[in-house]
Amino acid sequence: MSDWRQVYSEILSSYVGRYKEARGNFQLRNEILAEVKAEILQHEPEDSVALPPHLRVAIRRVFLPHLDPEDQDDEIAIILHILAATKMSWEDTCEGEAAREEKARPTKAGDYKNAFTAFTAAQRIFKEEMDAFDRERRDTKDPKTIGKRNRIVQQWWESVSDDRKSEAGRAAEKWNKLCAPKETHDLFETAPGVGKKAFTESSESSKDWVLNGKNILTGYLLTDLVEEDLAEKHEVEISLDEDGNPEMPTWAGQKLKVQQNLARAVFQAAYGGS
Repeated sequence: MSDWRQVYSEILSSYVGRYKEARGNFQLRNEILAEVKAEILQHEPEDSVALPPHLRVAIRRVFLPHLDPEDQDDEIAIILHILAATKMSWEDTCEGEAAREEKARPTKAGDYKNAFTAFTAAQRIFKEEMDAFDRERRDTKDPKTIGKRNRIVQQWWESVSDDRKSEAGRAAEKWNKLCAPKETHDLFETAPGVGKKAFTESSESSKDWVLNGKNILTGYLLTDLVEEDLAEKHEVEISLDEDGNPEMPTWAGQKLKVQQNLARAVFQAAYGGS
């Protein structure tokens, strides 16, 4: 089943600007919400889609990230008031458990460095509710209060219902089993052009590079380069045969540069010049 926000994304996007400009005008914003809801209900999607129980509150949540910070605080207060009056939970206005888990699922390999717990998974799944809880208890715009966040988040976790804790636990178990998406993994050559042993993701060479590659690369880059002094002149002795013609000296064990110098010396001895 498709996510309703994606199915109706064009409709929602077309009203974001008007809703943002209507800050402070409660009546106008209600009218805009009514228009959005009516247009969504009139639109027949191609795919099967389930709308949230309280559609107008769900629309407010879609608009929420686009508002100014202070406006967001006011909007969250309105949403929480509506939910309290209708006895609905924050997540009931948006999607089901499967959709929440998929939306919050980590996508970076580094996120899976440590195993997830119900507590850490809940901070992703119910992030908006957790942040709202945090804003109610401290001035989030004051950097001096950042130290209080950990304690507040712990208090929020203690207030979370058992059902949501169980949901977070199931998500954590799933994430730990699936690990990071395959496309985020490092890629290694499994069939190198030379060498008898394959270089795989789990090979010792791979592990050693991951653990010590930084030090190896640093040591290599900081090593002084040793360059051949091309300006250095070497005297080459050319022997002559019985007829006075230059003999080709042996090149055995000589580097290419030395071979070139020998060939040049022979040519000069035979034809003169410099």
